[in-house]
Amino acid sequence: MNSMITRWQRTATLAAMLVTAALASGCAIQAAVYQPSIANVEQIKKLNPQPIKVGTFQVKSGAEGASSISLRGNPMQSPVGGDYAAYLADALRQELVLAGKFKPDAGIDVRGELLKNDIAAGGFSTNSGEIEVRFIVLRGNEERYNSVLRASDSWDSSFVGAVAIPKAQQQYPVLVQKLLTTLFADARFQAAIR
Repeated sequence: MNSMITRWQRTATLAAMLVTAALASGCAIQAAVYQPSIANVEQIKKLNPQPIKVGTFQVKSGAEGASSISLRGNPMQSPVGGDYAAYLADALRQELVLAGKFKPDAGIDVRGELLKNDIAAGGFSTNSGEIEVRFIVLRGNEERYNSVLRASDSWDSSFVGAVAIPKAQQQYPVLVQKLLTTLFADARFQAAIR
């Protein structure tokens, strides 16, 4: 029995060491793929806007965390389009598609500019993230909405990198969901898309 426990302990220790080595080596990892929020999709349906297209989402020059977010020295990159503006545009598109309100050639155009994007994964027991985006709504050539929105989140984590880094990676889509929740709840945005 002791030899089985010892073998299991060695295997578990080796696995933990391999994960830690991979994370410590500075290998690039990808943010978790965005999963639409059912609450956001229901909010869009409830608003019953005109069809919407997702226009250009870009990164403000020099914006923090635009193409990569450092998680304890490990770069976390967007799995979509090469930067986090593309990730955000894709997230918005997914929510609109599920709500039945996305149309590539619609007269209402939602655009964005990523201003700030960061995950702090260095805490002892808690980590956090924040994102800031300027959203613009155009109807034809008329600007109907222009506002900077911000979302932040914090979560229980660990000082151990093998726990903290994957947890931060998993929390990024939640941060984006919160940002889109803020957008959909904004009365001025709601008026602009009707």
